[in-house]
Amino acid sequence: AAMPVEPRDGEGDLPFDMAEYDREMEATAPFCFVGTVILHQGTDRWDVYDGLQRLTTFSVFFAVLRDLLEAERDHPIHSLLADDSGIWRLNLHMRHNTLEADIFAPGRTAKRHRPHPNLTEASDRLRDCVAVARARFQGWSKQRLTAFTNFMAQAVMVTVTRITDRRIAAKAFVSINSGGIPLKPEEIVKGQLIDLTSALPDADDAAGRVLFVWRSLQDDLGKTKFDEFLRSVDFIERREPQSSDYAIQLMEHIRRRYPGQHGVRWATDVLLQYRSAFKWIYEASNAEMAEGVHASLRRLQMLKWDQWRAYAMLLKIKSQPTEIDARIDVLDRVCFALTVSTPDQRRVSEMMGRRVERFAKGTYGKQAGFTFSQAQNDRLIRHLSAPITDNQRRATIMRWIEAAAHGDRVPRYLIDPRSSVEHVYPRNPETNWTAFEAGLEFNQLATLRDMTGNLCILPQDELGNGPFEDKR
Repeated sequence: AAMPVEPRDGEGDLPFDMAEYDREMEATAPFCFVGTVILHQGTDRWDVYDGLQRLTTFSVFFAVLRDLLEAERDHPIHSLLADDSGIWRLNLHMRHNTLEADIFAPGRTAKRHRPHPNLTEASDRLRDCVAVARARFQGWSKQRLTAFTNFMAQAVMVTVTRITDRRIAAKAFVSINSGGIPLKPEEIVKGQLIDLTSALPDADDAAGRVLFVWRSLQDDLGKTKFDEFLRSVDFIERREPQSSDYAIQLMEHIRRRYPGQHGVRWATDVLLQYRSAFKWIYEASNAEMAEGVHASLRRLQMLKWDQWRAYAMLLKIKSQPTEIDARIDVLDRVCFALTVSTPDQRRVSEMMGRRVERFAKGTYGKQAGFTFSQAQNDRLIRHLSAPITDNQRRATIMRWIEAAAHGDRVPRYLIDPRSSVEHVYPRNPETNWTAFEAGLEFNQLATLRDMTGNLCILPQDELGNGPFEDKR
């Protein structure tokens, strides 16, 4: 670690001098920094959490340069590919040993690659990398090849961070990749799921199955729904309030709970089961009239918090067909009560997490595990009778109340983004709208505007933005 140095007399805290010094160093430094490598100590190897693509590319470059130089055994380039015992420095778990057979074997990159039945997508990418490197270096003199090899070996640098805690390694992976184009949660989970298969005997086959299921989920659900699906899966599994790093937390949970082949089964069979339940929730989304259990699901879709969806998915998976309608109806009512009584979404998430935990262990209980005392019921009525200052929450409550009035046949306009929630004051102001507002004190007018009872839902925004005569 560097020791702090006291500034010389007259210097003080002058960041401009330091900035100028940094610029000078950057301009004259004889090296090229290409990124970071994150390592985690495995049982008999170092696992690469970030920077594997860099290491693989460097290894391909060194192998191609070695073969173009026709390097003798004592050439220093060999030490960049293998240690003193002859063990290759980089090892990729693949069905076909493409790295060792087609790249690391001396002289192999200079020969034509033959077709092979066990080649995977990763094998093809490695072979393509060899072809690109050879095309770049082809025609260079030995002097130029040697100079470039020395540059790669001595002047191209990476920072290497060794992390003992796997969770920190995963978090570092996300933090590093958050610059530029941010790493998406689904990319984090996909990469970590495939990494789960690396220690298995049939690593390539397992990784292929995981990747096939993952891509089918993305294609089937689409971008927005896939994000929602992944958040719901995380809440079913962890049952805790979610933050922006929920994908990391989910993967740590999967590593602990589903080791080895269990992890592959979770990433294939269990995820497909979750998908089936998720799609069932939105089965009637485009229907003009949602009926029966789908009327309750349509009301639930109006809520601005989404932990209800995880509970609904679990209900679909674990309930008997004769139980599901009644249980979703109870969930619908309970979630509306939570929306009215508990504006703190983290508190709602904690309460839902406990109920999901209880039900996952086999206990449904009465009212989905929620109980409301008479005092709580009275408080709900007071909340609905008093002004609600949160516009978004007020609109949600209004939509749910109107949907509840439709019973078990809820029309689509209630969840249509074109519909709007509008004020309709207790008496019809007709053409005297401004006089009606002017006749009230500011506090009275504000109170009136915040009352749920003064709202209605207009099916189209065109009407909502139109004159009052049209609305009437």
